[in-house]
Amino acid sequence: MTQTLSWQRHDNIQGHVLRLAGELDRETLLAFWQQRDALLVDIAAIDVSGLTRVDSTGLAMFVRLQGELSAVGHKVQITGISDNFNTLIELYGLTALINN
Repeated sequence: MTQTLSWQRHDNIQGHVLRLAGELDRETLLAFWQQRDALLVDIAAIDVSGLTRVDSTGLAMFVRLQGELSAVGHKVQITGISDNFNTLIELYGLTALINN
């Protein structure tokens, strides 16, 4: 079975939102990572409610994204975090960084 990750930009009352869906792991994140600069322009939030699986590599991507965006004064909220993803965030002690 081929793992997939998809994304779509849309607008809501908070502004531009990037919605991720599918699996976010070391096998699927490269295409997103290569396009991240264009995808994150004017994004206010990343909705992860459509992710069915996130591994530690996917979590590391969010840590790196938050660091890069913070360095340029851009704050992005991560929304729709599942219980499983939240457990991973807590295990790594990253609650304050991810759930800003």
